[in-house]
Amino acid sequence: MNIALKILLILLAFVNLTVAQPEVTSPDNGPSANDPERGKGMIIGQIVDGMTEAPLDFATVSVLNKVDSAIVTGGISELDGKFAVEVAYGAYILKIEFISYQSVFIDNVVIDQAHKLVDLGTISINPSAQVLEAVMVIAEKSEVQFDLDKRTFNIGKDLANKGGSAEDILDNIPSVSVDVEGNVSLRGSENVRILVDGKPSGLIGLGDSGGLKSLPANMIEKVELVTNASARYDAEGTSGIINIVLKKDQGNGVNGSIDVSTGLPERYGLGVTLNARKKAY
Repeated sequence: MNIALKILLILLAFVNLTVAQPEVTSPDNGPSANDPERGKGMIIGQIVDGMTEAPLDFATVSVLNKVDSAIVTGGISELDGKFAVEVAYGAYILKIEFISYQSVFIDNVVIDQAHKLVDLGTISINPSAQVLEAVMVIAEKSEVQFDLDKRTFNIGKDLANKGGSAEDILDNIPSVSVDVEGNVSLRGSENVRILVDGKPSGLIGLGDSGGLKSLPANMIEKVELVTNASARYDAEGTSGIINIVLKKDQGNGVNGSIDVSTGLPERYGLGVTLNARKKAY
């Protein structure tokens, strides 16, 4: 009798405990709040170009809270333009962005127990009207060219040398220096021969580089440095040859320079250098 009474009391206590514990449900009568899968849904779609209908890969998809427009989550589109974003139950605004395209907003995207999967289908976005015009890239010659027997410095389009003279150009070339008196040295030696278009010039000679000042920089196309001169050159250029190559489209004209010097005891000097050009060469 005592055993039957004990079993009856245990059953009554179990029934009372089960009835007394209320079931906790979500506001929309969904699964229990203790369920880890509660309130999850998915937003899917495909992003394409509005003009060509080509899929846009790596477009940005932002999910905004409808109440305060705060970003909740987001993702990017795949190579085929499709995307899938997992979000909790709620009402959202979808923002689609892509470089050089107009942003697209999709309002009132609701995820709940009845609509766990929202398929937005194909989303077309159009190019922005403020796309920059085409940019043309023009190849330029290399500033320095290395050959077996010489180095060539292309200075034809060097804006820094406009308005200067041949002396300024040579002073800016590595391994070439010009002192205050206009003497040119190559790798520290003044035993260098200066040529114009591969020929000796009366304007520029060994030990007399004053003519470099009268040669405008905008007439020079390039400068060649020959550090291992062949036997056909005179011995005066044993340390190297500097060949100044002029532009071929220069017109006729006359240019020159006047040098005036004085010193103590009384010593005066006057030098005039003129260069007359009758034809292009």
